[in-house]
Amino acid sequence: MAIRNVILGKGRVEREEMPRTKLLLAALMALILTGCGAILLTTRPVIWQNKSHFDAILEGFSEFHGIRASALAIMKDGKVVYEGVNGFMDAGHSTPIVSNVMMRVASVSKSVTAAAVRQLVADGLLALNARAFDLGQPEGGLLTLQPFPSLGDARLVNITVEHLLLHEAGWDRNSAADWVFREIEIARTMSVSSPPGRENTVRFVLGKPLQFDPGSETVNSNVGYLVLGLIIEKVSGKDYLTYVRENIFAPLGIPEEDVIQARTFPEDRSFREPWYDAPGLARNVFDPNGPPVRRPDGGWDAEAKLADAGLVTTSRALLEFADEYVVRGSRIGSRRRGRESRGWWAWRGGGLSGTSSLVYQSGRGVNYVILFNRRADSGDRLAYVKQFMQILNERLMLPGSVSTSEMFGGASTGQYFAEQ
Repeated sequence: MAIRNVILGKGRVEREEMPRTKLLLAALMALILTGCGAILLTTRPVIWQNKSHFDAILEGFSEFHGIRASALAIMKDGKVVYEGVNGFMDAGHSTPIVSNVMMRVASVSKSVTAAAVRQLVADGLLALNARAFDLGQPEGGLLTLQPFPSLGDARLVNITVEHLLLHEAGWDRNSAADWVFREIEIARTMSVSSPPGRENTVRFVLGKPLQFDPGSETVNSNVGYLVLGLIIEKVSGKDYLTYVRENIFAPLGIPEEDVIQARTFPEDRSFREPWYDAPGLARNVFDPNGPPVRRPDGGWDAEAKLADAGLVTTSRALLEFADEYVVRGSRIGSRRRGRESRGWWAWRGGGLSGTSSLVYQSGRGVNYVILFNRRADSGDRLAYVKQFMQILNERLMLPGSVSTSEMFGGASTGQYFAEQ
């Protein structure tokens, strides 16, 4: 049992015994409901060395939402002040979570890809205005891939590396399809085995029309970052994972075993990855006519998503990354200037069936990373990490918040849209 202070009104307090789990949940809700007449916990000074306080927030939130594997890491002024985990490694809840747990980070992978592109530019190996595709135009291009069955749009020749980087290439998954998750359909149409792989997927997309002129709009694109992954490999002469390990994470002191490739099937994963908790079954993209599988375990080709949604990392690896690189916006992948205003902040979220992640950075010297082995089942799929961000930012008195409707699962606004 534990003791809590019950606020009876006008400052009068009564002490009451309550179970530890309920205490954690009560503390969590007190953090959330800061506008309802209760004591405002955000007015208290933050004691950064108080690990138990952050433990309570992480455990309480995870218990409240049924998240069975979670990790949180926080940095203040370049120093890691908290690393915590909660939950279990397995669906049977028999193996406690390991302290160095790793998880899929979904679209947060895009920030790493952007940093790799910027590094190649800084090294003089790539230009932002270089044409992405060599489709027979006089000036040529970086990737030579034959469109299937033929060129789907003359504007494809105009796509540059910068268009891909800033989600301006012309693909809109909201009005067309998000082709990186249509492996079975692509394989059937191209008469190749499923899944079709990265290059065949891009060939198929090159046979489809764009939804807007390159450079005229900004719409999140998994396809664009899939293409950037191929460009990184072509220009660097190394596979994607080797390049980002050596050129992005190694200089930050992150060992290569803390940044790995997502694997489709559980038997191929690191022993440091938990199970990915998600409802429902899906067709196995590696065996479309076989029995259905759990969605995180064959519902898509995880290996092919490497540059757009396919990294697995520790919270510490992403925390060090966030201290060095901008995670979103027009400067995504650029090195941080170290002189951002105190009101500056940015966050990047990612979600796939069975995982959700978020990286936050601010001009106040505070960065943090959240990893969950579950995402919201409906509505805003990033609701869990957004709610957790809201709680931490209020507690730590940091800039940046989400609206109430977003926080509790409503539709994302354009301002806070996270790329899933």
